[in-house]
Amino acid sequence: MRAWFFGLQMRERWIVGVGVSAAVAIILWGFVVQPMRNEIAALRTAVDTKQRLIVDVARVEGSQPSTLNRQGVEQTLVVIVDNTARNHGLDLPRTRANGPSGVDVTFQGASFDSLVAWLLVLHSTYGVDVETASFSNGRAPGLVNGQLSLQRL
Repeated sequence: MRAWFFGLQMRERWIVGVGVSAAVAIILWGFVVQPMRNEIAALRTAVDTKQRLIVDVARVEGSQPSTLNRQGVEQTLVVIVDNTARNHGLDLPRTRANGPSGVDVTFQGASFDSLVAWLLVLHSTYGVDVETASFSNGRAPGLVNGQLSLQRL
């Protein structure tokens, strides 16, 4: 190869040298630089996604009530349900304990608007979430029969 290269005229050596250099540069670009750029772009996208997720989690954590400020920590969930339901104009619901931090609640002919307001107060003030809910129409418009499974956080 060396004998062939030095057997060429000077102008041909320059052309071959520039051609080989261009081929090496193209190969490096195609197999090294471009995949690295694609991976950098993918990593930047992943970082942006993770940062948005962190912001969303912080927003959700900020909207959750702190366990230190919750009322009724010393009361059982059944007592909290009975007291707060009465305060929201709901007839005394039937309750049944469901584990150490849960309760099943059954309503008959309850105002849907009062029920939703009551559930919001349970969540924001006492840290009680609805695990499952099932509602059916009551005898009059705006009234529902329902079963709830509540869980304290």
